[in-house]
Amino acid sequence: MLANRLKILLAERDLSIKDVVNVTGLTRPSISNMVNNPFANISTENVDKLCNYLEVTIDQFYDYLPWHFSIGYSLRDRKLKFRYEEMFEVGHFLVEASSGHKKSDTGFMVLLTASAPTTDNPALIFSIQNPTNGSFDNLYNEMSPLFRHTLQGNIIESMKDFCIELDDEYNFAEIYQNSSSIKIYVDMYGMTKNYERNELFTCSFEYSFKASNNDGKKS
Repeated sequence: MLANRLKILLAERDLSIKDVVNVTGLTRPSISNMVNNPFANISTENVDKLCNYLEVTIDQFYDYLPWHFSIGYSLRDRKLKFRYEEMFEVGHFLVEASSGHKKSDTGFMVLLTASAPTTDNPALIFSIQNPTNGSFDNLYNEMSPLFRHTLQGNIIESMKDFCIELDDEYNFAEIYQNSSSIKIYVDMYGMTKNYERNELFTCSFEYSFKASNNDGKKS
């Protein structure tokens, strides 16, 4: 993973995009794109100009982690009866990390605790837990805040897709008939070297149910 630190470098120096444009001759859209998209491609000529202007080395301009990540998930093969106020397993997450010829795959259980249908503000609480080892924790701890934020965003997007498939399985609109959406909470845990549970991050988002016909079938 490679990302520019331009936004951070400008903030540290109290510089604006206008300041950079005026001195370097680079266009405002180009600088804005670099600031708003740390993973944007930047020509070596422009990197040279920016490093010269900011008086930084290439290592200071870029943030680098020698790992690439991909995320996969699957629902539990055998569907369990939907339960309320009780944690039960609904699927698995897999975080695959690669660096050259090195591979590090970490499996997570996805556990769900669901509010009762009569609750005023129903919620689904997902606990993503790593029951195996601390390999992912080690990589996660090596990441800069930018890379952690990026990976967290990818995990959240995967969880949204996971919720859609889980909705197909259990029909949330049928379970929570008094609501058109539900709050989703996600807590992700790793495992320390001492085999202790370690909270990596937590987030939440609103999930809108798929429309159902009167016969309960998804439209």
